[in-house]
Amino acid sequence: MMSFLRAVFLILITITVTSVHAQSYVIEKTQVIPLELGDEIVGEIADLTRDAEGNFYLPDWQQHMIWVVDSQGRLIRKIGQAGRGPGELTNPRSVALHDGKVFVLDNDNDRISAFSISGQHLSSHRIDVYLSTGMLINDDGHIAVSSVLAPSFFTVYDTDGAKLYDGGSREVEARPVGVIGGSYQLFQHISSTPNGDVLFSPVKRYEVSRLHWDGTVLATYSAEPPGYTPFFVTPTGSGFKLDNTWSRVDRPMAVGDHVLIQRWKVLEDGEQRFKGDLFLEDGSVVQLGIELPFTFICADGRTLYGIDTAPVEEGEPNPHITVYRLSGGPE
Repeated sequence: MMSFLRAVFLILITITVTSVHAQSYVIEKTQVIPLELGDEIVGEIADLTRDAEGNFYLPDWQQHMIWVVDSQGRLIRKIGQAGRGPGELTNPRSVALHDGKVFVLDNDNDRISAFSISGQHLSSHRIDVYLSTGMLINDDGHIAVSSVLAPSFFTVYDTDGAKLYDGGSREVEARPVGVIGGSYQLFQHISSTPNGDVLFSPVKRYEVSRLHWDGTVLATYSAEPPGYTPFFVTPTGSGFKLDNTWSRVDRPMAVGDHVLIQRWKVLEDGEQRFKGDLFLEDGSVVQLGIELPFTFICADGRTLYGIDTAPVEEGEPNPHITVYRLSGGPE
């Protein structure tokens, strides 16, 4: 009898512990903000940031400009225009605000351009980063620029364009021709945390790093979740063969007290599946395989922001900013 009771007691403990660690998190839509731009045509938006008034700054890498809209999505102004001259942009990828200025990663012009909040061009500085992918600015006015091929996690400049240092070093992955190809592959893979650290994704490998601005690795987020396919290349007599089913690891972000790793996979029929994996700040896994409607590009606490330029739900505006919230677990 005592053995039976002990067994039942152990089962109850196991169920209780499992329930505590198997907290279910979901990402739920809370708001849709239509972009009211009149007759303007929106291309692909690669980044999103907000100012203290709640206005959104949206770099459109296909229309070569920055859309500035208010909290309701109404157009305030456009910053920049297509071209390679002063104040012109070609495929802008990232935008950041600092000291009353708008800084833009002017990707195909290989420079960082600064504008006033009202849209006046102030300066442009060349950067020596090939295939830049993302940009961050910290409170000290240091600008970190990441790259697909750089041997460092990122390169740091000041607001006058002077190179300060390379942030850490990493193993540069082999990049056979065509592996990265396609503009969609060059969106941001760095983001900042509330305390000013940097999250870095190598895109082709599931090993996201949390870093100091000097490049020191503070934590690593890694897993082999269901549905994830590692990238690999098989040498052949005539060159190499690529595994076209590999899963891209997208932009990581700090969501509340957690880190969300976004990943996607292209199925055989071309359809995409988006998943999110949740970690604690120290790298411990919380939950794998959370359903995502698409990949998000900005987070504020537990609120996540995305851009949908081609909604599929009937009655939704096109295009729009989508607002979601991470729900579940202790708030």
